[in-house]
Amino acid sequence: MAQHDPILLYVSRLLDPQTAADAAALYAWCRRLDEIVDTPDDNSDNSNTTTRAQLEEWQDRLDQLWDGRPVDAMDAALYQCLQRQQLDRTPFDDMIAGMMADTVNHPRRIATMADLEEYGYQVAGTVGLMLLPLLNANNTTLAQAPAIALGQAIQLINILRDATPDGTMGRIYLPQDLLQAKGVLESDILAGQSSPQYQAVVQQVAHRAEELLQAAERGKQCLPGLGPLLVQIIVELYRGYLDQLERPTENASGSVRTQA
Repeated sequence: MAQHDPILLYVSRLLDPQTAADAAALYAWCRRLDEIVDTPDDNSDNSNTTTRAQLEEWQDRLDQLWDGRPVDAMDAALYQCLQRQQLDRTPFDDMIAGMMADTVNHPRRIATMADLEEYGYQVAGTVGLMLLPLLNANNTTLAQAPAIALGQAIQLINILRDATPDGTMGRIYLPQDLLQAKGVLESDILAGQSSPQYQAVVQQVAHRAEELLQAAERGKQCLPGLGPLLVQIIVELYRGYLDQLERPTENASGSVRTQA
């Protein structure tokens, strides 16, 4: 699985084998959940109803997992991680809630940057919270905000990257108030057109993503051992993606490919 995800690749190389295996189990759970939402049959209400049913089933599976009744081998690997690590269930439930929002509200729109950051916490910042126990943070309380910030930054960058393909699925995550203030039409996003108005939106979201990356950098010393190096590698990786996305020719079209 590491060959398909740069973050997991660095985790597997920098952390001890057992911690890397636990991280892989967490990644597999998150990835399978993500695929439920990202691979609908179409954009219809019926498809969204089907996806909601699958997410509800996933919530039931999480209940079973926490009760010590994993459904399959991948769930069993995560259950073994739960046995070794003191994982809080809240981030898992919050991630499912974020995914569920993609199906309840159709077409999917996000009103403000604050709403977008809350969504970013649900679907990506939660991953940071899941990983903290594995990384043995020196001060878990202080490490939480930087961990969430890193996930939010990654999500904002992914949203900039995937604006057009997400739009074709009925999901425009860029804040509506920002699009309206800059005079950007949804039809322009769907067409993958780069205009000065759209580029102004990209720059504003990118600026916030950079602020979140910096917050993650400032908090990396909460982690022992190679943890700070791991955080810095991820920050620089996504900062590079961000630099590409801020170029006028590479934004809504989704031409910049990243993995998350």
